[in-house]
Amino acid sequence: MSKTNETTEAQPLPPVSILQAFTNAGMFAAKDVQPDTIELPDGSKAHFFVRALPDTEFRNLYASGDRAKLISATICDEDGKRVLTEKQAGDLKPKVAASLQSIALKHAGFGSDADALQEEAGNG
Repeated sequence: MSKTNETTEAQPLPPVSILQAFTNAGMFAAKDVQPDTIELPDGSKAHFFVRALPDTEFRNLYASGDRAKLISATICDEDGKRVLTEKQAGDLKPKVAASLQSIALKHAGFGSDADALQEEAGNG
């Protein structure tokens, strides 16, 4: 006896809301922190964590043009707490500050280093 209501076609999946699609695709700033390193002048490496900033906070900091504010807001410990005040970040040597700014931008998704970071995370 055959069943006449059976179908071999795949049933379409229900549509996903744009919010769910963005969430699934990792389009929101990560709540967790990511490890990173910087090479020090003596050749040793300093290990720290980086906090991804949501767009509003990132734009405000970037628009200010104050690299120290960006560094202070993003470079953190493993619990996401700032490790440098704006004053301390402003007192860094320019080359170190530029490196930390580059790392902050990488974790915000800008530049070729950001592309490599996304690939490493499986989002490329």
